[in-house]
Amino acid sequence: MTTTSTTIRRLQPGEGPVFQAIRLTAMRLDESTFGSTLAEEEAKPDSWFEDRVQADGVFVAEADGRILGVVAVGPKAPAKERHKGLVYSMFVLPEGRGRGLGAALMAACLDYAREVVEIVQLVVVSTNSVAVSLYEAAGFERYGFEPRALLQKDGRYTDDLHMWKRLR
Repeated sequence: MTTTSTTIRRLQPGEGPVFQAIRLTAMRLDESTFGSTLAEEEAKPDSWFEDRVQADGVFVAEADGRILGVVAVGPKAPAKERHKGLVYSMFVLPEGRGRGLGAALMAACLDYAREVVEIVQLVVVSTNSVAVSLYEAAGFERYGFEPRALLQKDGRYTDDLHMWKRLR
């Protein structure tokens, strides 16, 4: 029996294309859970993804040279909000699910975030119960609900749940 070990690692400068590839794959699989559209993401220049890798903590779960999941966190831009970080791009490919990769990615993300911000926030589609459970297990608390937050391609709306976690 062969077991595959999975590594959680932070992407390094020059790995913007790795982030771009997994984010676009995630959006192709489940665009409805993201705040932007696939077309918007595909239109972003390669430099946008490289800038995120350099400025934020972008983590991937990797097994046998294949990226199975991603999460990113970075401080907010306004000076008065730099004590807060935003968790974004959380996604685990279907073949990586059920193996604890989401929890491992979130743990790495939070370890990094503790060094740069006091609080982390995220937004999740309220009906994504698996993601909500993952975030609650990581210590996030609900603080807001936004009805009709996202207008989907099929004309239906999804609601957003806002969550936060104090790190220090």
